[in-house]
Amino acid sequence: MIKRSIELYYFFGTQMRYLQDSLEGTNFPGENYVQENIERFLSNIGKLGLEVTQRASRELKKFLEKAFESDTQQLDADQARELSKLMSEIRLTLDAEIEGVYSYVTTPKRLDIDKLLDDVSALFSPGTYESFPDIAKYDFNEAGKCIAFERPTAAAFHILRATEANLRHYYKNMIRHKRISSEMWGPIVHDLRARNKTKKFTTLNNHMDNIRLSFRNPTQHPEATYDIHEVQDLLSVCIDANNRMFKVLELSC
Repeated sequence: MIKRSIELYYFFGTQMRYLQDSLEGTNFPGENYVQENIERFLSNIGKLGLEVTQRASRELKKFLEKAFESDTQQLDADQARELSKLMSEIRLTLDAEIEGVYSYVTTPKRLDIDKLLDDVSALFSPGTYESFPDIAKYDFNEAGKCIAFERPTAAAFHILRATEANLRHYYKNMIRHKRISSEMWGPIVHDLRARNKTKKFTTLNNHMDNIRLSFRNPTQHPEATYDIHEVQDLLSVCIDANNRMFKVLELSC
């Protein structure tokens, strides 16, 4: 997957149109004139991965080299005709190649798209995400991308897996002695409720049990699915739970 601004497509089209329509007397060197547009056009063909069109543009490269050698300042009539002909030929190849190329655009979500794609940490309380174990960071990052690209059930798996990883991290840091051997969600929360050090965090313990019973367990079954609104709600619920766990850790350890 490549993140690319649609501005590139826009300017690529304007470069092609400009070169195809260049007339006798059009300036060759200088900003935004023929030379620069040819160079940008050839560069953008590579950036867009248009390999066939790139091969079809060899004569355009030769045209550019010849214009350099002759120290062209303005297109003469022959150069203008040649350039127009070259661009028309390239366009035929381009039209055929891009027929099978598609671009996908994210649609607005209740959660900020830029944060979902590139800065999931900003959805948590300041400094919280940085304390997560690596696997939880990975899963929350994947969940953000899944929501952005509307794969809600996949996002739910990543959200719940990250939260379970953080729960284990929380348990091991809060309970240093005589831990239970199981690393399962239910037994961990049960033991947290029984310990003097952690049973006082009633809201957090209830929160974690609710996530387990209402979301984590049902999501393990193949008939459970999420829509894009449900999974954003789930992420918000789990963000709150994870913020609470790491606040307790910060104050207790």
